[in-house]
Amino acid sequence: MAPHDPTTWPADEDRRLTDLAPSELLVVSTLRAWTAPLFGEEGHDWRATCRSAGIGPEGQVGFEVLMSVVGASAQRLLEVRCPGCPSIGADEAAMLRLIAALQAEETLGALEVLADWLPEDAVGPALQGARGFARAAATAGLGGPRLPRLRLVQGGATRH
Repeated sequence: MAPHDPTTWPADEDRRLTDLAPSELLVVSTLRAWTAPLFGEEGHDWRATCRSAGIGPEGQVGFEVLMSVVGASAQRLLEVRCPGCPSIGADEAAMLRLIAALQAEETLGALEVLADWLPEDAVGPALQGARGFARAAATAGLGGPRLPRLRLVQGGATRH
């Protein structure tokens, strides 16, 4: 995860934050808040974002596990944009696909995302963490069987 060139972003095909459902916005906001301190950006608390959406400790641990594995083992730089960016990048869209796939019990779709990011031996632990987060988000009313699920996003690395 590294900064990207703000003169080339957002591209016309980028999906805007204003186009996201609340459940999708939560996922992107949590991801951006988790990465913000890595770039010296203070004042972004991903756990508070989760709590405000009703995601408790189990979901927070799941997200922490997922992101710790991704942060330690990613095979390439991931495109996670700064908290104020008005559009989402390809890897943020992939995170949406990951969580949506798990909420829809489509493990193969989730594995596809993780396999793009991680070496084979890191996929299992990341999947376990992602499942915990997806389950907690559904329990909080953000997707799952009783409410609209996260929409599957078709995705296309860096940060600005």
